[in-house]
Amino acid sequence: MLRHRLTTVCLSVLLLATGPALAEPKVVSVGGDATAERDPVAACGALAASPYEAGWSGRGLADAQIFLDGAEAACEAAVEAVPDSAEAKTWLARVRILTGHATTAVPLLEAANSAGNGFAAYLLSQLLGSTVSNGVEPDDDRAFSLLQQASAAGFAPAEADMADRYTAGTGVTQDLGEAFRLYRSASGHGLGHGAYMAGYFYQDGQGTDVDYSQAAEAFHRAIDLGDPAGWYGLGQLSELGQGVEADYTKAAEAYQRGADAGEKMSETSLAYLLGQGLGVEKNEGKAFVLLSDAANQQYGVAQANLAIAYLFGQGTTVDVGKALDLGLAANSQHVATAAGIVGYMYAEGIGTGRDLGLALQYFEEGAKAGDKYSTDRVAMTQVELGCADQAGSQYEPGGASHGIEYSAIEPDAAIAACEAALAQNPSSVGDKVWLARAYIAAERYRDAVPLLEEGVAAGNPLAQSTYADLLIDGSGDDGSGLAADTARALQLYQSAAAQDFGPAQLALGDLYLEGDLVTADLSVAAEWFRKASRNGVADADNRLSELQNSAAPPVAPSGDLAVGFGRAGPAY
Repeated sequence: MLRHRLTTVCLSVLLLATGPALAEPKVVSVGGDATAERDPVAACGALAASPYEAGWSGRGLADAQIFLDGAEAACEAAVEAVPDSAEAKTWLARVRILTGHATTAVPLLEAANSAGNGFAAYLLSQLLGSTVSNGVEPDDDRAFSLLQQASAAGFAPAEADMADRYTAGTGVTQDLGEAFRLYRSASGHGLGHGAYMAGYFYQDGQGTDVDYSQAAEAFHRAIDLGDPAGWYGLGQLSELGQGVEADYTKAAEAYQRGADAGEKMSETSLAYLLGQGLGVEKNEGKAFVLLSDAANQQYGVAQANLAIAYLFGQGTTVDVGKALDLGLAANSQHVATAAGIVGYMYAEGIGTGRDLGLALQYFEEGAKAGDKYSTDRVAMTQVELGCADQAGSQYEPGGASHGIEYSAIEPDAAIAACEAALAQNPSSVGDKVWLARAYIAAERYRDAVPLLEEGVAAGNPLAQSTYADLLIDGSGDDGSGLAADTARALQLYQSAAAQDFGPAQLALGDLYLEGDLVTADLSVAAEWFRKASRNGVADADNRLSELQNSAAPPVAPSGDLAVGFGRAGPAY
């Protein structure tokens, strides 16, 4: 299973998605509680304050904990009773955002922000900078200014968001030292994510000196503040032997604690240990379940590793379609190993048409990001493209810029290029089919046939169509004894045509036009010619033109059926 360690950080911290260990929300009966009568603002705060506001640590609520109807009633009463309260306005605005009434929240936030409320500045920043339609006119510049303001006020989620920006250089000049300072400050203000990131910076030496002892302390603080990512950090220290003796068993125990809380990085790392049997009994099925949950949280590393599981049937049945989708999803998140996975699938035609040009792009992308597998495949793919240029078909997926007409093949050069490609990638069915095509151009049928048979068994449409060209009337003056087999030739053309391989569609059109092997049917012939034309076969347009200009069946170009219905050899 491919392994990828954390080298980047999230670029945003969702508002209050995680927080310190929170007390159970207190129930406030609006209109009947003595506390509410004495202090309506406090009653509102008990139902809608953030745990990162001064005085509300351990008492404030995450979004999902808010009883929206009760909070809205309490906070409306608080704003009416104390109209100058910036806190009450901010909390009422928070509730209205959560109930989908962002536009009514804006005036409240503007007033609270003017009074210097950091939470209000943060909420307003989120509304103005949101990419999701919320009825509020976007203003990225002001959103950023408000974020800076909230961060300067010590509101922990804003500090972490600014730290993310300094880490990635998003909207600011990259400054890992400033990012580290802000993460530590957010940790001090009670944000578990800030503590985890401070630990990661200590562990990796970003923005500060490497200090595994401080990293462990920060990871423990993250756990105490309610962020299970701290378990992942502790697991990494044990797995890698950083500041402690390397111990897979202790690493697995830490990852398990994080996984029990649904923490995606812990799940992914525990899945790796389970898949390899390191520190735990090997269990690919359990690893698959963990990866699936982490991937469902849109964690790119898990998506890449889950793609491998589907690709090779590790803990699940093989599903190359899911593997490709997951690989592409992970690659969109810039996971280096994902580029290698997607490149491999395009290079070998697994779950998609073979496209070496596109594969090379992915391998180069992965190599640039430091993926060793991608780096190794770049040179190999370049050699294989040399074979494609000499003997591939332009009608294959990805062949338009690299394939060649059969009549243009230079046998000696093509054979040399494709034998070199197979030396690089001996298991490549596509390379074998191209070499077979080069052998046929050199009339080395005995050498070509086993390669074509292998391609046919793998469902390669070029192998199917090329072999059908040989079988239609028998070929092999070199003594190979390749006898005609028209029934199999027809079946092979049909199989290739079903994969939208244009030359096979043209061949079937010719058969129906001439009444060879099938009953003549001009309408069926025309339909096959139209399909071949849509797939770029120029001869199909000529056939259609002949059909349209003649009431009687046109005479097909003369030539031996053994060389492809008048085409210049086994074709395609």
